[in-house]
Parts: sequence; structure tokens; C-alpha cells
Amino acid sequence: MLKPAPEKHSRSVAKAITYRILHMAVDALVAFFITKDIAITIGIVVLVNGYSTILYYLHERIWVHIKWGKREV
Repeated sequence: MLKPAPEKHSRSVAKAITYRILHMAVDALVAFFITKDIAITIGIVVLVNGYSTILYYLHERIWVHIKWGKREV
């Protein structure tokens, strides 16, 4: 049987949301510093965060199938 996670799901969700907001803000600052154009900045932030989310999901799904580091239950 798996031991309970050390934190509640609501805490994990809050951490994920605040991290994503922080990440998007930094992306926006960097993009705006380079482009000086709000429309391009928004496009970059949406594009980067869109593909980052997809890549993260795919990365997680691949790791589900890797047995290294898992314990038998």
C-alpha cells in the first residue's frame, strides 16, 4: 500500500498554479524586454506556455512506463 502524500492535493494545485503564474510573468518580462511590443509578447507567452504544458504532459506519460526507481507494491 502506498503511503499518503506529504501534502494535500489542494496545496499541490496551489503550488502548480502559482508556479505557472510566476513562469508566465517572467516569460512576459523577457519577451517584452526583447520585443518592446505587447501583442508579440502575448503571442510568445501563449505559445511558450502552450507547448511547455504539452511537453510536460508527454514527459510525465513517458516516465509512467519507465521502471527505473519504482518500488514494487
